[in-house]
Amino acid sequence: MSVGVPNFQGARLKEARLSRGLFKNALGALVGVTGQAITNYEEGKDSPQPERFGRIVNALNFPRDFFFKPIFEEDLGVVHWRSRAAESKSAREMSEQRMKWLREIFYFLNEEVEFSEEVLPNLDLPSDFKNITNDHIENAAEKIREHWGLRSEPIPDMILALENAGIPVVALNIVSDKQDGFCFHSPRLGRTFVGVNTNNASASRVRLDAAHELGHMVLHRNVTKSQVNTPASHKIIEKQAFRFAGALLFPKKAFLREVNVISLDNLCISKRRWGIAISAMIVRAQDLGLLNQDESSYLFRQLTKRRWRGPLREPFDREMSIERPRMLRRGFEVLLGSGFFARSSILSELSLPAEEIEEIACLEPGTLTDSVSQMPPISLRNERREVLDLESGKIIQFPRRIV
Repeated sequence: MSVGVPNFQGARLKEARLSRGLFKNALGALVGVTGQAITNYEEGKDSPQPERFGRIVNALNFPRDFFFKPIFEEDLGVVHWRSRAAESKSAREMSEQRMKWLREIFYFLNEEVEFSEEVLPNLDLPSDFKNITNDHIENAAEKIREHWGLRSEPIPDMILALENAGIPVVALNIVSDKQDGFCFHSPRLGRTFVGVNTNNASASRVRLDAAHELGHMVLHRNVTKSQVNTPASHKIIEKQAFRFAGALLFPKKAFLREVNVISLDNLCISKRRWGIAISAMIVRAQDLGLLNQDESSYLFRQLTKRRWRGPLREPFDREMSIERPRMLRRGFEVLLGSGFFARSSILSELSLPAEEIEEIACLEPGTLTDSVSQMPPISLRNERREVLDLESGKIIQFPRRIV
């Protein structure tokens, strides 16, 4: 029988611990209990005494209410990670907790504001990813571009394009070069969520990562956990997503028209216009049969010789601005400006640390805690509130709700 603090949710303790990258013994040492005691707390076999509960709260720096809130009842399911090699389990678990909280934040906002539905065109693709050909991938990218009305022009903002298609995007600062991006689907919410890592990343890299994750959404809807965890299958799946990203960002017809001579200097010019890395364009040229393996290897050696290889080493990497998500941020801005929600009520509803919500929703630090810069209220005379997306010209509707 459980003793100690009543209604304590052991699963929440596990989430908080994993998000901090702590092993059970390490947390136990901070709290003054054994690792086995932490296991008992997390599995619901025991509940901490009030004094020890206070130490848990302080050690993990989470709101007390977080540990009494039931978990979001849904397994993460299939998560597409960019790389599965040489990445610690602990590092992945830290990110997975943010994925779980991303769903909770979206669920909370979606009850109050009306986001665009997730809409992608129906594509005639093989259900088994092993039967997807390069032609399938090129055609899929073309169909997406047609659906978005892009013709053969550059995509101005890849993240905005995803969000306008109803796909929530999160930009996390993850200190890991093995987590460039991820995506996962939530059947309960009817949404696919995309994550990109902005740590030490260039604007062109973030654009490629966002397009890559869209590739998984389009090509790999039927892929299973077992398949993504199998090295041979994972390699094929990732290669297909990379090809899709290149085809989406720099379509075949435009590439053949604009890149007449494939040299580093010409690709450098194209990078500024198309927002795609020189290294990615070399791969793109090889995908299209414009370069053989030896020619591609030569260009990569030239990249190294010019010291253009590595994070933020290519031309324009430090000049081009990284694209940022807007969907969740604007949802919070409307709530805070409506007069119906105070910062304290949002924090109470979500029961997450303010800095976690701010990072996941791409809010400015202090948005949910700084009492000085209060947002002006928005009039609610009309039944619907509207926000104009200045980049796309679209109107985002926010129906008034009873709260």
